[in-house]
Amino acid sequence: MTQVSLPNYRELDFALAQNELKLHPSELHGLFCGILSGNLDSKVTWETLVPDATKEVLEAHPILETLYTTSAQQLDAFLFEFQLLLPPDADDLPVRAEALTLWCQGFLTGLKLVHIQIVDREQSEITEAINDLVEIAKMNYEEVVSSEEDEAAYVELVEYIRMAVILIYQDLRSDRTTSTKMSSSLHLH
Repeated sequence: MTQVSLPNYRELDFALAQNELKLHPSELHGLFCGILSGNLDSKVTWETLVPDATKEVLEAHPILETLYTTSAQQLDAFLFEFQLLLPPDADDLPVRAEALTLWCQGFLTGLKLVHIQIVDREQSEITEAINDLVEIAKMNYEEVVSSEEDEAAYVELVEYIRMAVILIYQDLRSDRTTSTKMSSSLHLH
């Protein structure tokens, strides 16, 4: 299988700065991943769901389409290829921690846009994962310091989020596929 790579973080940051779509690159990637996780309707496209996405913005930056399609491919590849789009490791830890909180905020917003319940869910593994993402989205990144301990915690948190998103993606896909099959079989009689 060919390795599928996300667009470069800096290139996406530059593209977003050149238009009216005022989103952080990590937040946009999280938003796309949230939409992909909860959207089984192939007729609904990300362009219609992203807030403030004007036709001019969408036509001017094919990098957004690349980000969306690559994210979809990575999520479909399950564990191996999916990565969060975050600032490079050379950036200061507080900058990367802020991006991580924004990624989670974007993901949760994406789920909401495709009508996935975020709060007051029935207790399950996916509910725990969503609740954890809500807490990470609230993280006070200004208190993060560049230390070995905080760096290690950041790396663990990135991996945890990556695995939580894969769990959410797979769980929502299987739930919706099952309910679609059940509803269509009820109409066959």
